Amino acid sequence: MTVCGWPTECTERSCCESYIFRLYLLGFTFVVVVVAFVVGAGWMLFEFRPNYRNRLRRADTEEQHQIEQRSFEETKYLRRFSELNPLQARRHSIDN
Repeated sequence: MTVCGWPTECTERSCCESYIFRLYLLGFTFVVVVVAFVVGAGWMLFEFRPNYRNRLRRADTEEQHQIEQRSFEETKYLRRFSELNPLQARRHSIDN
């Protein structure tokens, strides 16, 4: 049984195949790590663009503004309804 250091030192065919297979695995691992870094860097560049962040913030504030506006209109309607007819408003709130 011989120990392989380099492919040129191999004396048995199985030893050379084992060494070459380990080189392929090492190369594949290196390629996978490089691809992972490239994908991560691309994602970071896309995710942290200022115009993308501002668009997300604008969408959040517009949605929040619409919710606040609806809530304000509903509150205004309920106040007006209770001021116009307190007895009916009490029944309406009990029914719901």
